[in-house]
Amino acid sequence: MTFILFFQSLLVGMNLAAIYVLMALGLTLMFGILGIVNMAHGVLYMLGAYGMYYLYHLLGLNFYLAMVATIGTVGLFGLVMERIFYRPVGGKFAPVIVITLGLLIFFQAGGNLVFGYEPRGVTPPVAGVSNILGVGTANYRLVVILVTVILVAGLYYLIHWTKTGRNMRAVEEDKIAAMLQGVNANRINALAFALGVGLAAAAGALIAPIYPIHPPMGTMPLLKAFMVIVLGGMGSIPGAILGAIVIGLADSLLAAAVGIELAYIFALALIIIILIIRPRGLLGAY
Repeated sequence: MTFILFFQSLLVGMNLAAIYVLMALGLTLMFGILGIVNMAHGVLYMLGAYGMYYLYHLLGLNFYLAMVATIGTVGLFGLVMERIFYRPVGGKFAPVIVITLGLLIFFQAGGNLVFGYEPRGVTPPVAGVSNILGVGTANYRLVVILVTVILVAGLYYLIHWTKTGRNMRAVEEDKIAAMLQGVNANRINALAFALGVGLAAAAGALIAPIYPIHPPMGTMPLLKAFMVIVLGGMGSIPGAILGAIVIGLADSLLAAAVGIELAYIFALALIIIILIIRPRGLLGAY
């Protein structure tokens, strides 16, 4: 593998890692605080991409304003989902799995009816190519990485440096004890779910100018996000970030080295080996 091919693959891998980390952080928030596994998470990713298609591509709204509007709208939709579908079952594993699988099927079928089967595309808001170490890379790919860093830093600040974040960590640690201290657990659960949904929408919004938009597009990112949180450690935010980087780089570098088909096999083998050595993930607690 030449240096140019390696560096290009590295940049592509960081883009994949950016998308995986946003998806995985959303799932991690939901699992860590609400204790639920959201099988419909990929649908929210798809809605984020279509939000950008309609607001930015068709209506001509500024790309970043369209992204904020998309994240906010899908996040509000997440509040409705949490209140109607998840809160009544109290986060119990079996009902949540059935409900989320049902929502996955419903929204994918509805997406085909509403949006159609034909893939759509979005023009990148930033054109041109930058030369980094003699290697050309699309400027928009750098924007994806930068926006992801900003979103992750904002989430870190919220969780570790605000009263709301302290309440979220308290509910995650011990819900009953947090409620005895006056924390409104239902409000925290709803906020965590909305944040998780918003992160999935952000991932879809960012990827819209790079890959075709179509209703089943969230399936593979959802599977990758599950791999990320298992590899990084269930419920661990730093683990989700590290796991996303490992899987994103593995996908890209291995695809460049041995081809896409063998890359999937080798990447899965790598994850299996790591989990055999560390069953709770890279940063999971023993």
